[in-house]
Amino acid sequence: MKPLYQNSLIPDSAKDRARPLKLDFNERSDSKPLWLSETAISTECLWRYPDKSGLQILASQFYGIDESQLLLTNGGDEAIELLFKFSCLKQRKLILPLPAFSQYLVGKDVWNSNIELVEPMDDMRIDLQRAQKLLKNDSILILTSPNNPTGELISFDDLVRTCDLAKSKDALVFLDEAYIEFACYESDKTIELIKQFDNLIVLRTLSKAFGLAGIRCGYLLGQESLVSQFSRLAMPFNLPSPTIEVAKKAFTEAARLEVRNYALTIAQNREQLVSLLTSSGLKVVDSSANFVFIQGSEAKLRLITAACQKRNIVIKTALSGLSVKQSSVKQSNLNQTAIRITIPFYIKPLLSALNLALKPELLCFDMDGVLIDTSKSYDEAIKATVKELSSKAISQADIERLRSQGGYNNDWVLTQALTAEKLKRFSEEVDFNKVVGVFQRYYQGNGKTEGFKNLEQPLLNEELATRLFVTGTKSLKTAIVTGRPKDEAVEGARLIGAKNSLMVSDDDVTESKPSPEGVIKALRYYGKENCWMLGDTPDDMAAANGAGALAIGIGSDELYDFGADLVLESVNELESLL
Repeated sequence: MKPLYQNSLIPDSAKDRARPLKLDFNERSDSKPLWLSETAISTECLWRYPDKSGLQILASQFYGIDESQLLLTNGGDEAIELLFKFSCLKQRKLILPLPAFSQYLVGKDVWNSNIELVEPMDDMRIDLQRAQKLLKNDSILILTSPNNPTGELISFDDLVRTCDLAKSKDALVFLDEAYIEFACYESDKTIELIKQFDNLIVLRTLSKAFGLAGIRCGYLLGQESLVSQFSRLAMPFNLPSPTIEVAKKAFTEAARLEVRNYALTIAQNREQLVSLLTSSGLKVVDSSANFVFIQGSEAKLRLITAACQKRNIVIKTALSGLSVKQSSVKQSNLNQTAIRITIPFYIKPLLSALNLALKPELLCFDMDGVLIDTSKSYDEAIKATVKELSSKAISQADIERLRSQGGYNNDWVLTQALTAEKLKRFSEEVDFNKVVGVFQRYYQGNGKTEGFKNLEQPLLNEELATRLFVTGTKSLKTAIVTGRPKDEAVEGARLIGAKNSLMVSDDDVTESKPSPEGVIKALRYYGKENCWMLGDTPDDMAAANGAGALAIGIGSDELYDFGADLVLESVNELESLL
């Protein structure tokens, strides 16, 4: 079936594009319900206690059930709260397969419930068979389909078998279907189940596919004998009048048609998203919801998070309720084991961010300390120059201390500052031209002595260097953005065998790094948007961020403090990300 919506790549307006794209709470954050008018809500009856009988009639007719089979609640949250209240009062044990919606874990602690958590399978699908084996007299099995946070759909046959087994043990099944509309043609099947089983109660909501999270309206469906027990535990006036007035519009044929076609568009977008993610080596649980649950390379997950932040897209990175084992292990702030992304209606901005993270069009490299080991060349020239000009020795730690502060991308400037420190003067009091002359004599050598430059060695392995700078440059463009002067940059490129790559030396820009000018020049030269910049100093990270590129640090984790999106120990780890 072709969706009614067309042109799903284009946002409504420039104003919409300026807002953050919230893809962390599974809302309809970028597509308002077409059936919902913006007329003012009537204030005539606000002095009265709310009357939800009219909404009760519309909602029950919408599903073709009796009014006594439906309980309106203050969002799905109140329905979950009623579940915990019911289980405590009836002294029923709860069985909760993981991963699960965090609200169930919150309720467990708040109500101090008798609950057994069931560990997920290795692929993060729920272990339904294990959960079924735990069913006993007076227990309640909590199932969510599609599941949150994975999107896993429990098949209709499995639901029938589970309800049948639970009934034989005098147990109940609480089925959370907050996202069922996104399973498209599955949403009508559960209504038949509640007619068949008097031990099944179903939670649904207007917060997700209907796009009404702000009015807080949910409902429970089931046979009268069970729904009435939950009704007695609910507050009498749990829905305010404005909520009731707006919610009535959701239970119309126009809303049903719009939601169905919206869900079909989301399903199409989900396919595009999953294709991109899996082709990049990431693991995605088969989802029937409006979100995807992503695992795999921690580095790639970090890059996705960073790319989304740069493109003003909010995704879910702090996930709870995945497993009992996970909750017992304290995660580092630098660790990411999984992320969840809501699927937007307008998919292009998200695909663009993911392409930045997973399929860059341009790689920019700093040269020294990234592609070439200069610890025995430039660093030794710095030490020798300072010693000659100040008569005092400096250590490698002195060099790294100043370099790590940023603003010293040019080694001549760094040498001038270190010389001034030893002479206890201001940098401008040390003759810069003299610093350059002495430095170059040590680095380049002269007729009497061999220059330190001859001690330089490639850091990039030969196979990867060939792929990046020779054979693979038609599909993935590269540029070397370095603080070296032009002639020394060319010598460095020759050392690593770089041929088909743009060279942006310090002579080619008006402002050195941390200015993003060099990276921007490379982007414009190739006409690309998605770029990574790899460097080993704070100046490199600043240049990358200034150009809107992903900042890939090489070496120390301290680069995270200077804006690195990801830090690798060596440039050769890059191969695993491409």
